Amino acid sequence: MKQHKLVLGIALAGLASSPAFGQKIEVPELDVDFYGHINMAVMHADTGEGSEQYIVDNDYASSRVGARVSTDLNDIDLKVGAHVEFEYQHNPSNLVTPDNRSINGDWAERQLNLFAVGRYGRISVGQGSGAADGATEADLSGTKVASFPDLALVGGALPFVDKGGVNPNPTLFQSIRNQDFEARYDRVRFDSPAFGPVKLAISQGYKDDQDITEVAATYGTAIDGVGRLSAAIGYSTKDVGGAAGDLENIGGSVSWLHDTGINLTAVYSNVENDAGRDSDFGMFKVGYKTGKHSFTVHRADGKDFNPALRDTNGVVVHRVTGSDVEIYGAAYVYQPIKRLDVYFAYNNFALDADNGDYDDVDIAMIGSRLKF
Repeated sequence: MKQHKLVLGIALAGLASSPAFGQKIEVPELDVDFYGHINMAVMHADTGEGSEQYIVDNDYASSRVGARVSTDLNDIDLKVGAHVEFEYQHNPSNLVTPDNRSINGDWAERQLNLFAVGRYGRISVGQGSGAADGATEADLSGTKVASFPDLALVGGALPFVDKGGVNPNPTLFQSIRNQDFEARYDRVRFDSPAFGPVKLAISQGYKDDQDITEVAATYGTAIDGVGRLSAAIGYSTKDVGGAAGDLENIGGSVSWLHDTGINLTAVYSNVENDAGRDSDFGMFKVGYKTGKHSFTVHRADGKDFNPALRDTNGVVVHRVTGSDVEIYGAAYVYQPIKRLDVYFAYNNFALDADNGDYDDVDIAMIGSRLKF
């Protein structure tokens, strides 16, 4: 096998395997794991201003490509590598509106980081997922591509229309989110080795020049006679400055899949800041999975998001107070082969508030995701 020379420096080896610091070692050829998927759907949406159809990229799992490049340094029991991932969305489902049904795609980075994995864990440096990213998204139902906790990612730019035509119209995206922490940003992240079915992670970094710290724990196991269990809990704090001060987020999820195919999933998150924000999100799913078929029904609720509507200068012209959004929906996924999902989803969004009387928003979509 062709060999290359590599001087392993401070950034990776010194952190993940201290005995390797400053050594010159033989490096075998790289392993490259290339992956991606295309996820397109036909979406029908009905608001108080009428109905419309869209051909969209389903933002529950946006179309993307990526690669993990790694090599094993057997002499020091260490793996080093890089993770690169970009998304490309034509007509993102969270951005289309009746006035803007066609949105040209553009490349956006999701992952661009280096990593090292040793006996003491894994360390990653660069643009990537924070430690708590996905903590509210544990799901064994098989319907995640069509029934994702952040339900407003499909139809999010559509408005709740005030029936009286007096108040401005907040969007779904402003009114309810699953509050799944800070997603991806520039960070240093450490993942511990597994302690049985438990894994721990911590990250420190920044996003839009705001410092972020996240910690999380995940749990996954199969129990004889009970089935599979997947759970996660996370906490993050972000220094947003000004009157808001620190933004604190705590949340988690748990999903259970019985051997019969019956499954239950629950999600909860809370976000608070020093300026009085205190918003809650919850979701509960009941499903059945058999062979190539998965079906779920769900209810979600977002309290006190109280969206602020701004003019073109960024000045708040109206704030929805006492907002409470309820979502009822169902999803079905058929997976004829491992790399192909065919799905249908429906959601009814209803906004109740202290000021304003709003029409419901109904969204249905049918689509397919092909993985490669």
